[in-house]
Amino acid sequence: MRANNALTACFTLSRAPVACWCICLLALFNTSFTVQAALGANETKPVFLEPQPLVLSLQAIATQFNLPFAVNQQHIANIEAPKLEGNFTLAESLTQLLKHTGYSYLIQPHGFTLVQAPETHVNDSAMEEVSVTGIRASLNISGKRKRENRVISDIIASHDIATYPDRNLAESMQRISGISITREAGEGRQIMLRGLNPDFTLVTLNGMPVLANNDSPMDSRQQKQQDRTFDLNLFSSDLFSEIQVLKSYSADQASGGMAGIAALETAHPFDNPGLHWGITQQIGNNQFSDHLSKKLSAMVSSTNDKWGALFSVSYGARESQEMGANTFRWRVIPPDGADTSQLPQKFTEAWNNGEYRVPRGNRYSVWQSDMKRLGVGASLEYKTARHHATFDWLYGRLSGNRFEYHLYPRGYHSTPIIEGETVITAAEVNEKNELVYAAYRQAQVGTESRFQKVSTTYNQWVMNSHHDINSTWKGHLLLGWEGASYDIPTSNKAYMQGVTDVTIDYRQDSRFANITYSHDLTQPTFWRMKELDSEQYFTSTQFINAKYTLSFEPSITRSWQWGVDAVRFENESELLNIQNFLDEEWAAYFNGVPEGTTTSNGVTSVNSAVPAVHSTTLTTHPKLHWLTLDTNNVFRYFNLPTNTQALQHINSVTHELPSHYQSKVTESRVALFTQWQREIGRFHINSGLRVEYENTEVNNISSLVSNVPNIHYTNWLPSLNITYELQPDMLYRLALSRSIGRPQLNDITRPVEYLPETNSLYGFNQNLRPYSSYNLDIAFEKYTSGVNQFSLSAFSKYLDNYIVYTSETVAFSDTPEYANWTGDPINANTLVQRVTTANTERAWLYGLEGSCQLETSWPWHPEYKIGVITNLSYTHGQVQYFSAVTGEKLQYTSLPYLSPWLANVTAYWESYALSARLSATYRDSYLARIGDETIIDEDETGFEKSVYLDAVVAYHLGENWELRAEATNLTNEREEQYTDSAHRAYNTTFSGRNFYLGVTFRH
Repeated sequence: MRANNALTACFTLSRAPVACWCICLLALFNTSFTVQAALGANETKPVFLEPQPLVLSLQAIATQFNLPFAVNQQHIANIEAPKLEGNFTLAESLTQLLKHTGYSYLIQPHGFTLVQAPETHVNDSAMEEVSVTGIRASLNISGKRKRENRVISDIIASHDIATYPDRNLAESMQRISGISITREAGEGRQIMLRGLNPDFTLVTLNGMPVLANNDSPMDSRQQKQQDRTFDLNLFSSDLFSEIQVLKSYSADQASGGMAGIAALETAHPFDNPGLHWGITQQIGNNQFSDHLSKKLSAMVSSTNDKWGALFSVSYGARESQEMGANTFRWRVIPPDGADTSQLPQKFTEAWNNGEYRVPRGNRYSVWQSDMKRLGVGASLEYKTARHHATFDWLYGRLSGNRFEYHLYPRGYHSTPIIEGETVITAAEVNEKNELVYAAYRQAQVGTESRFQKVSTTYNQWVMNSHHDINSTWKGHLLLGWEGASYDIPTSNKAYMQGVTDVTIDYRQDSRFANITYSHDLTQPTFWRMKELDSEQYFTSTQFINAKYTLSFEPSITRSWQWGVDAVRFENESELLNIQNFLDEEWAAYFNGVPEGTTTSNGVTSVNSAVPAVHSTTLTTHPKLHWLTLDTNNVFRYFNLPTNTQALQHINSVTHELPSHYQSKVTESRVALFTQWQREIGRFHINSGLRVEYENTEVNNISSLVSNVPNIHYTNWLPSLNITYELQPDMLYRLALSRSIGRPQLNDITRPVEYLPETNSLYGFNQNLRPYSSYNLDIAFEKYTSGVNQFSLSAFSKYLDNYIVYTSETVAFSDTPEYANWTGDPINANTLVQRVTTANTERAWLYGLEGSCQLETSWPWHPEYKIGVITNLSYTHGQVQYFSAVTGEKLQYTSLPYLSPWLANVTAYWESYALSARLSATYRDSYLARIGDETIIDEDETGFEKSVYLDAVVAYHLGENWELRAEATNLTNEREEQYTDSAHRAYNTTFSGRNFYLGVTFRH
């Protein structure tokens, strides 16, 4: 008890240095110790310490060895201690904790004392104050974890996640050098690392690989995309304790992250021992929404000597609206069927000769959503001297309704022209021969109203068990299951048509046309019904992972690991699509056939008047107001069910034949790996080898073969990571490795089919192999005073086995599909154009990444800190593209999703109670995909550069309360998607500024 009192005194007198020394030493000399306590200093005891302030680690060591200590707390309050796990004597523990601090220790029978080391390589500036709370604390923890990591990485600690105004994980990760994100409904969705496709960044959660999808409501951004990407808008950021981005590979890591690995960790009880709880309430508003966004988060955690439990929940409801202007791309289209007599003759001749490109569609659009995001996490943790186990559960659900409204000329080839009726009264082209202005009299106009019900559901259970077999042998067992699904049970569209005068003008804004109509488009009597469409979509994924690692650690400077890693992955997808309900019935009525009368082709006329009771005027678009439909009620009004499954059995009205697609992929893999680590002087060497066997089974109900053969292969994945510590605050890193990226799901699930009109046979390649990358990484890291640090890295990836589509002309009998063909008979001697995937291309990707953190004191108040955090990266890489339709060679250009330049700059100011942060994120333009079905209109499509500006101000009321004000997208940035390498207008949208107020209580 007297020892504990002495220890308490040492920690409570930190503001009186002389008094602290005197009282602590007096207490030490007047404390009686048992013989067992004195001898305890020489015992080997288990030590488990997380990265934390040195003073807290010393307190834990003193408690563990039942010995008090003396130290000037003010001198060490600014020093962070490293993570320490294992069995150590008191001397060994202190040696590890005090390495590179400039301090040594003295162990005496009555306790231990810290003393200034006579020699140190640490700069005096390293002893300057480092706050242990707020923005600066998060930077310090992240920097320390990055420094200790044995692979090239970037880390965001839990404090850092909380200090940015990020609504989900994707937005948190955009602040890491080399990472860019895609956005949906005004918030981040997917990440790209080092300029590679999102599929090539492997996401792990609590140690196991995971996958969960949703999609975009926009056709231009690809809906219902079957991919390997974890869509990070599923979870709120505050459910997670750490994000690591591992940029170099080591053999113990899961395979599949050709770009790198985003390793996510949820919170655990012993991250912060004791009883803790907190609650956060936040409300916000988007400038385009009439309703407030709401978010509530809560967490409670408790530990005793061995057990800990944690429960966290986050729920948010948010309405969003994107609005903009878009085209169906630009095409060489003559003005067939239109009266062009009022145009100059030479202009008309050039147009008819195909010299002009014409914008199609020319839509004004609004996308609305009311989404609810729920995340629930629970963790049970057991921790003793020899065992450490965690059992984690994470549940997530992102669900809601999406509404989509479009207004556009909808005539001949999606231009305003009604053949035989429209008169073009004026037209103008620019220097690129693009039709940037045209006036049409008696033109076609149409609307589209769509309703979607969507939901993503996620579940993960994972157990991690670390256990000491004896003092040198250790084991780690991981068992995990993950299931995720994305469901669109309802996706219904309703179309209207009308006739009016239209002008389309791109002369003032080449990305956002000024479109005018002569009639009042808000009146139901102006419109008539055109058609109804319906579809539903479902996809699910499942991971089962079992991994065991056995470690031999004869000393703290060397270790050897062996392990086995088994993974089973399943992905299922189904799409049902039915179009053109009542199209012919409404057309018959419009063409004069009396209602209820059956025509000679069996079509019964149906009144095409718009049901006004189910229509609403849309007033949120900045350019025009127009009439929209309550889609599901329109279906019911015309006696049609709103469920796609039920609609496919409707025979009372005309519609196209249903389109049904269903596929399943099952991947099973087993890996053996070994890894050796050794510290030799200033070198730390980590080398390893992973050998992996994988079998892939594919089923597709649309394939015209009775059996699709399995794909199987073996991967050899070596790795070498070397760290050279020139000085304690200066590191050089070198990494060499081979990593893989698995074939994209769309490529291996494409059905085997034959198109007689083009004589094309789309086959299956059972010899397909994963993408392969040979990696070289070099990095330099400098850690100076306080939180100041600088890092620069260069990387090179030689991409081999790059998958593209190729074609060959071959007799049908010589194709692998011939033996199992179940489609319409094809003569064995028929020469077909066989198109299939193949590992035929190579590419070289390289780049530079830099980050810098600089901080200084406010001149008039040294306790106030101001700082700047800068991340900058440059990446270059090109590849040869091929058409997935014909297998023909297209252009040689930039890799998809690669933005050459990325930058993020954050400025912050922090005092004891008040902190502020302003952040700007720049992304260069990038290519999204090369045209296939759209090749007639474009050779590529992509996005223009963008800059997003965010800010947050936080004020602490004592130790427990925090008030926050946040703002995102302060400039209401335009997302500009272009079409064709000429960068013509495709889809330009605004999502609006967002403002939030929040209050947090922590205990």
